[in-house]
Amino acid sequence: MPRLSIKPKWRSLEVYLWVYLFLVQLSFSCAYADEQSGSSSDALELEKNNKETLNKLNLLGYILTKSKRTKEVKASGNEKAISILEAASKHYDAAKELLGEQEFDRSNIEIQKSLQNISVAFRMVVNKEREIELARKQYELLYSRVKDFSDLFNQLPKEKIKGMLDSNKLNQLIKDAEMLYKKNEPKQALVPLSASADMLERALSDARKDETVVYALEFATPKDEYKYEMDRNENYTLLTSIILSTSPPENRKKIPLIRMLIDKNEDLVIEAEKLFETGSVEEAIKLLEKGNKTLVRALRMGGLTL
Repeated sequence: MPRLSIKPKWRSLEVYLWVYLFLVQLSFSCAYADEQSGSSSDALELEKNNKETLNKLNLLGYILTKSKRTKEVKASGNEKAISILEAASKHYDAAKELLGEQEFDRSNIEIQKSLQNISVAFRMVVNKEREIELARKQYELLYSRVKDFSDLFNQLPKEKIKGMLDSNKLNQLIKDAEMLYKKNEPKQALVPLSASADMLERALSDARKDETVVYALEFATPKDEYKYEMDRNENYTLLTSIILSTSPPENRKKIPLIRMLIDKNEDLVIEAEKLFETGSVEEAIKLLEKGNKTLVRALRMGGLTL
């Protein structure tokens, strides 16, 4: 009988012991799992930072060694821009070393410094393709005006324009411009072409000193002359817009004055159109001529001779 009474107590104690051991084991298992989870999370974060920084460095390395703009800076002869680009390379090298030491924040700071220097160096050297394209547009517009001026001048009676224009010099300037343009040097071509436009502009101006005579010689009707002056104004307006969008740093201070002249021309054109609609064509022509002179001032201020 005593054995029967004692056995259940030992069984109960045994159950409690097993439960206790199970709980202790579970506690250690959870702690170990948390530790493993934390280590895994840190490893993932480390890998992410390493990958992101490495991608930035790869892009930076491409810009510094293979990009077309970098080659343009190195070939430009601009010592200051080249020096800034070299500083960018030093920051790039420092960033690589810091990445190897897993100093991601410091590496990214060096990457940022390198990019800032690259940006400064690139701005100091003009993009040649863009410069050529803009010069080509200017050339085409100016060439069209030279042709118009030349045709108009040749329509005048020979006795009225004798000695006003050196035709041989004019033709040579135009040929020089055409040759440079064919060589894909539109910016250089603008120099002789601008000189030829200036020659024709002065010759036409001299031929038109006597408005009554010039009117009878050049145009069949006042409306034809009005149309000529309006076309001229539109071309000059287009040229001024190109100059404003491509103005070099040294001309920045002149931009407000150039804009003021453009605004003045717009007011004159509006008044001229009103007068033309009411039949006051000659008065409208005078306003357009005044507007064209205003735009010529703006163009010369922007560096384009007309």
